[in-house]
Amino acid sequence: MKVIYGLRSAVFWLFFVVLLFIYGFALLVCIPFCRQSGRYAIIRSWCRVIVVLMKAICGVDYRFIGMENIPKKGPFILLSKHQSGWETLALTAFVPRRLSYIYKKELHKIPIFGWGLASLGMFSIDRAQGRNAFALMKQEVPKFFEKGWGIILFPEGTRTAPGQVVKYKSGGARLAECTGAPVIPVALNSGECWPKHSFVIRPGLVNVVFNSPINPEGMSAHKLNEKVFEIIENEMAKISPKFYRKKSGEQQ
Repeated sequence: MKVIYGLRSAVFWLFFVVLLFIYGFALLVCIPFCRQSGRYAIIRSWCRVIVVLMKAICGVDYRFIGMENIPKKGPFILLSKHQSGWETLALTAFVPRRLSYIYKKELHKIPIFGWGLASLGMFSIDRAQGRNAFALMKQEVPKFFEKGWGIILFPEGTRTAPGQVVKYKSGGARLAECTGAPVIPVALNSGECWPKHSFVIRPGLVNVVFNSPINPEGMSAHKLNEKVFEIIENEMAKISPKFYRKKSGEQQ
């Protein structure tokens, strides 16, 4: 089976690279003529094609639960579990609202991908800003909300392996505290199919659970961050019991 998974993965990655160049070239050509919304539509289309191809070639199926918890209008912040590159594609592809990731500005230096990313107008942070980065977030993120965007962050800070539990960074909770935007905790188990740094993609079902929005009013960032952690990690024990049930029991 490992050989089959490897062959399927190789075919998928071939399509991935070819489509990256095709869509990337189309996006770069369209930059002078398209608004940011048009460029976002191109990227969203590419993300959807890649996720669907991964399902068709590698057998990675997916199910979204609680998508109705995403507000149809107004600000919101998604704080999501992060196990692989799958969710960066799938959330862009299928969340019905336009999203801005908060990411490192260095990504703009990557040929084609980075250039296209820079054209989307999402929120990027220059590491040289250091402690001033959050002050800039407080200043700029409300402008994204005014334009109808949602914000998405990965509070773990990096991709984590299935079953790995790390302390959540408080930036998303602090942002919610100062803007008043509701927080939607998102649990998912993509790492079971596409582990971090893995070329081989295995078949399986990725469950993505959008939990009920949390109103940050009257909550400190610390308490909000703790609540998000509790909700997401408890949900992980339900959708990924093979990796999380024992850990959940130990914590109790």
